[in-house]
Amino acid sequence: MARIRSVHPGLYTDEAFMTLSMAARVLLVGLWSHADDGGGFEWKPLVLKARIFPADNLDIEPVMQELEENDVIKRYDVSGKGYGAVRNFGKWQRPQKPKRFVPMPIPVREYCQSESICGDVEYDTGTVPVRDQSSNSSAEGRKVGREEGRKVSSLRSERANEGEPNPPEPQTTPDKPDPRGTRLPEDWEPTDEMRSFALSLNLNPTDVGEKFRDWWVAAPAAKGRKANWLATWRNWCRNEAERKRGAIAPVKTIPQTRQDRVHDAWAGVPSIPGV
Repeated sequence: MARIRSVHPGLYTDEAFMTLSMAARVLLVGLWSHADDGGGFEWKPLVLKARIFPADNLDIEPVMQELEENDVIKRYDVSGKGYGAVRNFGKWQRPQKPKRFVPMPIPVREYCQSESICGDVEYDTGTVPVRDQSSNSSAEGRKVGREEGRKVSSLRSERANEGEPNPPEPQTTPDKPDPRGTRLPEDWEPTDEMRSFALSLNLNPTDVGEKFRDWWVAAPAAKGRKANWLATWRNWCRNEAERKRGAIAPVKTIPQTRQDRVHDAWAGVPSIPGV
């Protein structure tokens, strides 16, 4: 189970650390993250390989043997079960609420609190010694659900603090249009599409647009709200075209009187000479 640990910069220039192979150096730092707050961990090479080297084709057992031969970690058994301890763990780590899940005999606890692997160089890490809680030991995997279920910042979010940009935020859903519609702005002008439609009906878009704007800007309350101003414009133009065609009305004939109708009827009869 991984935990957040501190890695002192003096570690990288330590002679003992530099003599280790690259895989051993990575494994040591990884063990700091997977050990409990007393520096103990379960000696399970296959599990540690999956947690620390998940993407590498690496045999981890020789690497753990290298750390053991260089006295950086120590293997021990309790009740027939194998465990490991990280040397000087208590001097380099400062857990806020220290807890142990690995049983650890007193000699091994002293090994975890021994002198620094950095030789004679001393660093003030402010470490608080971890009290023994081996009586409350439990399998490491049982704590995974509680610890790893906590919400943590993603790697990309942490890199943003170092100057790397975060991935683009997902686009939000646009607001739904107001079902009541909108009012026409006072500075409204017909669009190219609107002007083309007016021209198709032999209308002057500028003249029609001025009347359209004045009418709807002055319209009161809900009457002046429309959900589709383009459709409103097209209807307005159609009405204007109809009014223009109706302006040239045919001349109405005056109804004839009875005398006129008789006169018109005899007008087509040829006259008789001498009558």
